[in-house]
Order: sequence, then C-alpha cells, then structure tokens
Amino acid sequence: MADSLIRPLTPADLPAALALQADGYPEALWDGEEAFVSRIAVAPDWCWALEREGRLEGYLLSHPWTSMSPPVPDTTLERAEGDIWYIHDLSTARAARGRGVGRALLAACEAAHPQIRRSELVAVDGAEPFWRRLGWRPAMIGPVVAKVAKYGPAAIYMARDWG
Repeated sequence: MADSLIRPLTPADLPAALALQADGYPEALWDGEEAFVSRIAVAPDWCWALEREGRLEGYLLSHPWTSMSPPVPDTTLERAEGDIWYIHDLSTARAARGRGVGRALLAACEAAHPQIRRSELVAVDGAEPFWRRLGWRPAMIGPVVAKVAKYGPAAIYMARDWG
C-alpha cells in the first residue's frame, strides 16, 4: 500500500468508480450517475478513493445517516445527516482484492471522523464474511428487514459499535 494514494473521492472519479461498481455488483444494485454523485456532493469528507499508478483501485461511498434506515438503492440524496456512519458502497478492483484496499479506505474515513460511534451497512452479494472480519455484526431487526429486502434476497443489515 506504500505506493498508493488515499484521497477524497470526487465527481471526476465517476467513470472509473462506475466501472468498479459494474465489475463488483449485480446490475440491480448499481447506482446511476446522479445517485452516485449525490452521495459525494452531500458528504464529500466521507467518500474516499484509493489510487495506484494513476488508476482507481477502490472507493468508499459513505455518509452520515439515520440508524436502521438504509436508503433505497439508486436514490439521489439531498442531505446526509444522522447519528451513524452509513457505508453505502465499498468497491475494489478485482486485481487489487486481498491487498487491504477496503481496510485502508475504511481506516481513512475512521481517522477523518474520530467521533464515529456506530456504523451500519447492507452487506450484499456474499460480503457478510468480509464485514464480520472487520467487526460488523448482523442487525436484522424490526422494520429494517423490509427495507433491506430491496437490496436482494441475500442482503444482510449489519452494524458495528465503537466504544
């Protein structure tokens, strides 16, 4: 990771980020350009990019949000406020997987926001084991179950608390 640059994700990264998204997620979970850029616009200091040799190898799309209330996929956000760190998307290029890109992006966001006390996300497409290794646990309770169903039958709502 020494030759990598972690920096804020910007709208200029959109073509490369959308390519990573298309390579890493089922089409039903893709965010369109407008939805993707809206997350950067409303929470620029919560969205990160990892670049190596001028290529985007991974990105983190996240924002403050209301606990137990995941946004509907491919929706445009007009605001980002709430009591938790919501991780909307963490994507890594296939060639970079297993090299700590995701962990590095999460660490960058955590370092920028030491006030974080809770994080929530929807694990999709078999990602639950990855998130478990990092400390997130299933939180499929109450009304969140119906909301998570919009992310597909295998989606799992997960949460992590910091002491």
